[in-house]
Amino acid sequence: MNIVEPQKTILTTPVPHLSMSERLKTVRRLRGLTQQNMADLLEIARPTVAQLEGGRHQPSNEVLETIIRKLEVSRDWLWFGTGPMEETSPVGGDTRMLRPLLDVDYIDCPLIPVPARAGFLDMIGSQSDYGHYQTVRIYNPSAEISKGDALAFEIDGDSMEPQLRPGMQVAVVPVQIADVKYAVSGVYVVAFANQLTVKRIKDNDLLTKRQLTLHSDNPKAGSLTIAGEDIRGLWKVIDIIRGRVE
Repeated sequence: MNIVEPQKTILTTPVPHLSMSERLKTVRRLRGLTQQNMADLLEIARPTVAQLEGGRHQPSNEVLETIIRKLEVSRDWLWFGTGPMEETSPVGGDTRMLRPLLDVDYIDCPLIPVPARAGFLDMIGSQSDYGHYQTVRIYNPSAEISKGDALAFEIDGDSMEPQLRPGMQVAVVPVQIADVKYAVSGVYVVAFANQLTVKRIKDNDLLTKRQLTLHSDNPKAGSLTIAGEDIRGLWKVIDIIRGRVE
């Protein structure tokens, strides 16, 4: 395995707010690395680098920390898109500091981890809030998530693989109970009876048959049909906010 020595390039243009995938691509290009060079440096497959840069997967903590250490970039910049790409510029070096990314937008969402699901189910329909849950910070949230009622859920099981894998965290927004009968074409967190699951809704039969079929992305997991009167809550999955790349 031949690992190309990273190089530093002078950056002369301002950098706007970048997504995680864009930051990964930016630092690779500024260091003069190909995707294969980057893969060798991180000890992952080249297609994985392409998926990371295309936004199809989220990088693991280990991948991010390796980039920070080996390519000498700021942790705040790589993780959150804040501040300059490089914290310091060596005397006599050829590195130019990036303009700080100001006015970073973010929200803190209550996180519902897998072990807390039973307690969360007990809260549905009550006047309780989610203040006792830990929170996860979402930077540059979409308009849907920014409304203030978003939550974050931890994924378990393999029924929604390959898109959603165990340990990932997703940002969701609630669907009003009166509007559940109109929910179609998306991935949802569904609370019914005493269960909570993450499934895909393709066709909604609540108006005609008073039932809803929940589909798995993993063909081995199958589908599940539930009665409309058993549905207690519905949240639409908007974004993957954290997860590991295998």
